[in-house]
Amino acid sequence: MDKTLKEKIDAWTDTDEHTEIPFRKRVQDFWKWFTDNEKKLSQIVENRGKSDSENAVEFIAAGTNLINEEVHFNLGGDYEFTFSVEGHSSLFYLYPYVVSQLPEQFKDKWHFFPFNQGTDSSFSFGMYGVNVAMDQVQVAVTYQEDINAFSIRFYEKDLCSLEEAQSYNAYYIMMEIMLGEGLSYQYIADVERADAPLEDAISLPALRTYIVDTLKAHDKEVFDNPQQVYTSYRFEPQENEELRFDVVAGSSCFQPLVANYYNGSTELFDQLNRFGAQAMFIAFPFENEKEGDAKKALDFRYELEDRLSEELLSPEGLGLLLGGAVGTGTCYIDLLLFDKPAFMEKIIPFLKDYPQYRFYLSDFRQDCDLYRLFEAEDDESED
Repeated sequence: MDKTLKEKIDAWTDTDEHTEIPFRKRVQDFWKWFTDNEKKLSQIVENRGKSDSENAVEFIAAGTNLINEEVHFNLGGDYEFTFSVEGHSSLFYLYPYVVSQLPEQFKDKWHFFPFNQGTDSSFSFGMYGVNVAMDQVQVAVTYQEDINAFSIRFYEKDLCSLEEAQSYNAYYIMMEIMLGEGLSYQYIADVERADAPLEDAISLPALRTYIVDTLKAHDKEVFDNPQQVYTSYRFEPQENEELRFDVVAGSSCFQPLVANYYNGSTELFDQLNRFGAQAMFIAFPFENEKEGDAKKALDFRYELEDRLSEELLSPEGLGLLLGGAVGTGTCYIDLLLFDKPAFMEKIIPFLKDYPQYRFYLSDFRQDCDLYRLFEAEDDESED
């Protein structure tokens, strides 16, 4: 078997470092709280502007804290409840699951959104001591077809009179309000502050329509949910004791997580873990001695990914398939688990259908133990 895998194998144990409440359980607890308190929540919506907003926020936070104390939200008219990503890309992969679990009895009344959806309506925005009318913010837009994203230059006299860091921060917040957090994350490549009024500019409230129309004009599908967009990547294999450095090619709908791994960062892994979700990958070695071996392993990986997603992850709310990769002697299937203990109970019986392979599970980070996903008498038999 692969030497790196063998050196990192850790004996199977029923306990591990992830002792927090699983994300799936937190979501269940949140919806139970919501169901128990729906009448009061409705009253808060119906009495917006009349009741004490501070007490209302505190009351709702008691519910969202069941998911995590870092949850941000907005409660709007027409029974709208919007979660806010607030710049944390990991939440694009968690909040859609929360929204998908809205109890059936509330679906005709309540409107839940996993992140800010955007608007084209202008209004005044105040921050850092200045008030800016959204429709007075000029933006010059350049579409970069090679990366399917947009470069932005912005100008508004008072906004651009702020210190540079404040000016950029205020603009990004305003842009996300207008575009929506999903479109902003997916399609804005870079932003630059201008020093003078711009020629051939549009107003900030018109930016969303401009981006959507430009994408469609270039025969591009428009996505506002990062989970829907898979990016391919290719690497030169490297000599390294860590897994994944043998990768030749892969794809992911969460590319920053892949980048974190190779940079030795656990920032996104830790963010997810604080919500009770674990970014992990399944690794399985394959023989790569003759022509066609790698293709055979790759085809099997695709088959297994489909089965995992359709039969295990999606139906039971156990997690997401994030992508996968193939190396010179190992294949990888990337997962985001919403309930690791429940997943562990099911995955070993599930993988018994494939006795020709040996499967292992790893955190999506370097320098960690592997968990064996098969039953074996001893490791010597695997040489």
